[in-house]
Formats: sequence, C-alpha cells, structure tokens
Amino acid sequence: MIKAIVFDLAGTLVYGEEDTATEDKDEVFSRIMRENGYDVYYQEFKAARHLVFFVDYPRRRANTPEEFYAKVMERLEIPADLRVAAELAQKSAELERMKLFDDVVSTINALKARGIKTAILTTIPLWMFQHVFEANHVKIDFICTAREAKAVKPNPKIYKCVLNTLQVKPEEALMVGDTPEIDITTPKKLGMKAVMLCRDEVREVKQADHIIHSLTELLNIIQETV
Repeated sequence: MIKAIVFDLAGTLVYGEEDTATEDKDEVFSRIMRENGYDVYYQEFKAARHLVFFVDYPRRRANTPEEFYAKVMERLEIPADLRVAAELAQKSAELERMKLFDDVVSTINALKARGIKTAILTTIPLWMFQHVFEANHVKIDFICTAREAKAVKPNPKIYKCVLNTLQVKPEEALMVGDTPEIDITTPKKLGMKAVMLCRDEVREVKQADHIIHSLTELLNIIQETV
C-alpha cells in the first residue's frame, strides 16, 4: 500500500517562467561582476556557481541567496563583496522565476484528502522555490533539498532522508519525476516504486512502474494499490 508520494521538483511540479529572448543568466551575472570591477566572464562564473550549488549548499555553507553568491565570489578567489552578492541575488530572483504546473494544486489536495503523505525531493535550494508553493497554498509534508539531506541526487542519502522523515518503508513510497537516472533508477534500487512523468513526449523507461502524462493520473495508481 502506498503511504507517501515523493515528487521531483523541476519539470515535475514547477517550470521556469523565463523569457526566451533573455540572454544566458551566467552571462548576466558575469556582466554584473564586471560592472563592479571584477574581471569575470561567463564560463568561470557558471563553473563557480555550480560548485556552490552542488558542493557548498549541501554542506550548509550557502543558506540564503546572499550567502550563495558571496560563496560564488569566494570560489572565484574574490573576497566576498556583500553589496555585489546582494545585487546578484536580486538578479537571480528576477531571472529564475518558477510557476506551478496546472495539475499540481488539485493533485496534491486530492492526495491529502486520501491521507497520502507528500514530499518534495530536490537538489535546488529552498529559497528558490518555497514561496511559489506558499503563494498557491500548497502544503507539502516535507521538503527535502540538498541542504536537509547533506547530499545531492542521485546519492541514496537524499532519498533515505525523505523516507526516514516521513516514517515510511521504501515499498510504501512512490517517487515521481521526469529524469530516469535520478528519479527512477536510484529509488528503484532502494525498493521504492517509481513513476516516470512524460509531460511533452512519450518515453519508454523500462525500470519505471508506471509512465504518466499528467500528475492527475497518480490518483488512479494510488487506487490500484489499495
């Protein structure tokens, strides 16, 4: 019996509300650096940002947007300039807007009504998306980012963190996501059920227990397991 559903974030629950005409965000960030007197260009800024994203944030060294970009500067071997870090954080909020997919609110509410626990499992920092769920009054039982688990996908630690927090066995949990390598393969190895979400294209993922095209289909899957 399924007692909990664990959701991937990007591409599953949210999507980026980005202007396709906007230049690459790392070029925007590096230009801000140059305007403030730092000789930094696109590729090195991107590399430093990824280091902070995947290494420092999970180790709790970048807990706010301002701390995140101060740490990026340190990775670039530049003394942290808090004024510039705040400017980068503000620009990040403008460029990295997220929206919920249309089927999220109704599906989460329906799962709640059936007594199913819910969780979000993502490497993305909490401050980048939490406000989107709060604004839409979507209540999730546990949001697990790389910071909470001290690990990033597909490290088994991040999945085990969710299972332990929700107090469910692997076979009682169902993982839903859109990337086979991190949303299907590792959860299956741990004994979880896994659902592949294909919103825009039909894909065959042999390891997945189910393939769906909308989150609303989860309600039928839950009914089948009762």
